[in-house]
Amino acid sequence: MASTGLVRISKVTPPDSLDLTTLETVKTELGVKTTDSDAQLGRYITAASVAAGQFCNRDFVVEAVEDDFYPQRDAYPRPVTGGLEPLQLSRWPIVSVASVVENAVTLTEGTDFAIDAANGQLIRLDGNLYPTRWATLPVAVMYSAGYSPIPADIEDAVIRMVRNRWFAKDRDPMVRTEDIPGVRSVAFWVPTGTDAGNMTPDVEDILSNYRVPVVMA
Repeated sequence: MASTGLVRISKVTPPDSLDLTTLETVKTELGVKTTDSDAQLGRYITAASVAAGQFCNRDFVVEAVEDDFYPQRDAYPRPVTGGLEPLQLSRWPIVSVASVVENAVTLTEGTDFAIDAANGQLIRLDGNLYPTRWATLPVAVMYSAGYSPIPADIEDAVIRMVRNRWFAKDRDPMVRTEDIPGVRSVAFWVPTGTDAGNMTPDVEDILSNYRVPVVMA
């Protein structure tokens, strides 16, 4: 079970771009061979990448982050006994940990704590290198986290969003059906009811695997 202390989060070095795919990859997917639409496709890629992050309630691109933990405890002289379970960082997977400082004391990886990179957790170690609880002391963690490279399925979801927007740009978005008897009959997917949104069901199905639940207090 993750810790429940108070947390303040500040991004130390935001990434230059949150784009989850490249212009070259999208142009190849669409069969676009000129540069005439580069700016337009770039906007589509950025918008789709932001939408994917908002849907999943997380960032995917590697970024440098500082998480400051302030565990809840009773007023002196009655501190809470016990401590915290593994510290759950705000970003994951962890790429690297630059520093962990507990109550102004710098800790050492492998001696004082272990890293669960996939789940974004730091595990406190005792003198025998055995997992134990974190004390109810402030902890500052500076680290880098995110995906590099971006998982293929996330990139595919963003490409699908861009592709859908690209092929829909020249048609009337209000047209749901078009019927020329004996010649042509077309019906486009239109989001309605619980499906209403800017993502098709196939895109949501892919991104749902990475979605972080949000619990309102």
